[in-house]
Amino acid sequence: FGPVGNERYKQYLKDIHASGEHLISLLNDLLDLSKIEAGKLDLNFASLDLNELTQQCVAIMQPQANRERIIIRTSLSPRLPQVMADARSVRQIVLNLLSNSIKFTVAGGQVIVSTAIADNGEVVLRVRDTGIGMSEKDLATALQPFRQIATTTRARSGGTGLGLPLTKALAEANHATFNIKSTPKEGTLVEIAFRGARLLAAQ
Repeated sequence: FGPVGNERYKQYLKDIHASGEHLISLLNDLLDLSKIEAGKLDLNFASLDLNELTQQCVAIMQPQANRERIIIRTSLSPRLPQVMADARSVRQIVLNLLSNSIKFTVAGGQVIVSTAIADNGEVVLRVRDTGIGMSEKDLATALQPFRQIATTTRARSGGTGLGLPLTKALAEANHATFNIKSTPKEGTLVEIAFRGARLLAAQ
């Protein structure tokens, strides 16, 4: 098409770059899942400010939400105790949950991200959306690696089927519990509860 400065070349480079990033992301997900299953995932447990990390992840995903005309709302509990967790994998958990919620929520919908202290002292991260939701059968499928539910909601669900299974595995590797509830046409709620928060708060 002539000189390298041609706009079509720039678009091709963007497409190649995006494809490369997608492939790297897939390979990293596969490696992490394999390491978790083999008990070989290296985690660096340290005191972690979950509110700060969550705000960083929301900022990263905000442009995507804006493109899809989806509102992200946050409700972060003040004076939230820090948790003992691995920052890299917790960041991946939050990004995965936000990405899923945005992907399966129609334009005009909402994603609500919140943190709270449970009655038992656990620090709980919640990601709720007003998306298409899932039946119990769909939910069981979505939690299996490489399985995806059939959906007609916007032609942008081209994932790998690793998002939820990897998120659940990463949560459990951080000694946290993973819980998901979903209702068709109403949305989905995912809760990640980190144990030991009460002890950390008392220190």
